Amino acid sequence: MMVTNGEMNVIKAIGTVNFWLLFSAMMCGMGSGLATINNMNQLGQSLGYKTVEIYTFVSLWSIWNFLGRLGSGYAFDLLLRELGWARPLLMAVALLTISVGHIIIASGFSGNLYLGSMIVGICYGSQWSLMPAITAEIFGIRHMGTIYNTITVASPVGSYVLSVRVIGYIYDREASAGDNSCSGKHCFMTSFLIMAAVAFLGFVVAVALFLRTRRFYQLLVQRQLKD
Repeated sequence: MMVTNGEMNVIKAIGTVNFWLLFSAMMCGMGSGLATINNMNQLGQSLGYKTVEIYTFVSLWSIWNFLGRLGSGYAFDLLLRELGWARPLLMAVALLTISVGHIIIASGFSGNLYLGSMIVGICYGSQWSLMPAITAEIFGIRHMGTIYNTITVASPVGSYVLSVRVIGYIYDREASAGDNSCSGKHCFMTSFLIMAAVAFLGFVVAVALFLRTRRFYQLLVQRQLKD
């Protein structure tokens, strides 16, 4: 049996601190993850990767994203049930790991996109596995669909801000005046360091959500053990 803080509708949920903590964390994590894949082509070109390698990154991203959604769903259920790890804590770990992935991409070392895109892709997918479960547990399942879809707005909002206002702006500033193109790790280094900071901010927000819901998840685990 699921323990909830009450069956909230979307209006009541929006009026809670927990809603905005979850929304903000998702905006930082999902937004930076989506901004990464949206700019993978230009990123690969600026770092001198071949066209076939860039296509490979995009294909592998889909695989990492899928594995993150599938594998983390099972793993997080197990960690909650067996070790009592609350999902907001696991979300915080995923966001911290995304921050590391962005730093790896920003570093520009040889092969960085293989490793960085794998880390960001898996953790990006894991958030899509965590977020609906957290939504149902904290706000209840009666209006879960409406609340869940409201929170998913965080992804395109975060992606727009980071893709257009951060990555696009800095790339245009670094690009040559002649053909509006940029080559070298400096083209995206600042952008991905900023996104690493944004993901870390999401980590801090997720920790705050964990602290606010820690007692609730302790009761949830106890109820599941009894059932």
